[in-house]
Amino acid sequence: MTNAEIESLLRIAYTASRRIRRQGECRNLVDYLSHVELSLGNDDSTAATQPTQGPKVLFKIASECVLGPTALARLLVVLAQRKALDAIQGLKKPPNGLSSYTSLHHVQQITHPAVIQRFLTIALERVLACTEKGRNHFSQRRYGPAQISFTCSAELAAALIAFDAHTDGQYSNQVRGTRKELVIALSNASAAALSQKEYLEAECFGLGAITAAENFPASEGLDPGVVEKCKRRVKEAQKFVRERH
Repeated sequence: MTNAEIESLLRIAYTASRRIRRQGECRNLVDYLSHVELSLGNDDSTAATQPTQGPKVLFKIASECVLGPTALARLLVVLAQRKALDAIQGLKKPPNGLSSYTSLHHVQQITHPAVIQRFLTIALERVLACTEKGRNHFSQRRYGPAQISFTCSAELAAALIAFDAHTDGQYSNQVRGTRKELVIALSNASAAALSQKEYLEAECFGLGAITAAENFPASEGLDPGVVEKCKRRVKEAQKFVRERH
């Protein structure tokens, strides 16, 4: 994809990352319906696919509250990787191939450093909220919904960490603590998978958490017990994986 094609998607992802208004902040019917949709009706959806052979496979689709920021973060990562992000503010005319759905003004607004800082703050709040939602599911033994909440949290956290890495720490204040949340989300996803006897998934999530915790900065205050629990889960999952083969 060209830079212009990626920039054409920014407005869609940005709109899906909007702040959720509290009920008392709603000024009209549109505001209220958005509040209901994003805060009261934001449970993940279940879909199914029927492979050519074998049983029907269920999978989860995350809510807009998480998908929006994840999509926007990943688009920004690609632009940052290509060293194209900073140059956007200096453009005098729309780049060739920019969709008519958006405009240079929108693209420059979304990629302005102050707007990115605000977005990253909101995105980290969504990471924390998604993990907390997973904990609530897990405490009620709803391990399937818990797992999807934890994995969605981890996906968003990973996108934020990648963006920080490709912007040379320019936004490090806004994403501080995200790596810790990535480790916690992956560790919890491993626990949820293990509770469902999904041993391969439990192993993969656990190994991901252990890898993310390597060379962890002490300033972020990760409890060493999280990694130790994760190692035990991985060992248990690997035992069952070997037995199956």
